[in-house]
Amino acid sequence: MKKLFAILALAGLGLTGCGAGRVDAYVVVDSGPALLQPSYEFLRHPTISGLEYVNSVTGSESHLTTAAGGYVGYTGGDIVTFVLGDIVLFNIPGDLAQPYSSLYEASLYSTSTLHSSTAVENLMAFLMAIDDDGDYINGIQIAYPVRVAAQGLRVNFNQSAYNFRADPSVQYATAVLSGNTLFGTRTLPSPADAILALQVP
Repeated sequence: MKKLFAILALAGLGLTGCGAGRVDAYVVVDSGPALLQPSYEFLRHPTISGLEYVNSVTGSESHLTTAAGGYVGYTGGDIVTFVLGDIVLFNIPGDLAQPYSSLYEASLYSTSTLHSSTAVENLMAFLMAIDDDGDYINGIQIAYPVRVAAQGLRVNFNQSAYNFRADPSVQYATAVLSGNTLFGTRTLPSPADAILALQVP
């Protein structure tokens, strides 16, 4: 909260004796909570819509990225965390120094849950596998049935590309979630395909 300090001059007040005169007193005045300024960004390279996110400064209420990949962050130390059911995908500061330009940015901050570019590429492969229509060129679309099916699942993206694809929990989550898409069940694409998808506008 912001606090204002007001100076009250108590002059005289009938005081007598040596030193009587002006007395300065500081009174703390509560001005209410600091105003949070919204920052509007878009997940692109590629566009990701229907992805759930929460803002650390506004509580546990969740929101969804728009059809254009839009989301809202805030000033004041906000951290925007993007999730899929119980799977934490990535997080980024709510008030970016530069406009969001690529999912690779999700590994660049001290608060990042993704610790390398390989982790970002693993995440991209995962998102491609659960894209609703199976065509990442028109953007990644996370459907409602996929969000529901992700409850109780866990995925570790901070692995080598090989270990990520060999991880039984990743294989299980990919099969379950892709099975709830319009396109249907599929496996993870190759690392090269994931890197290529990260270049899509």
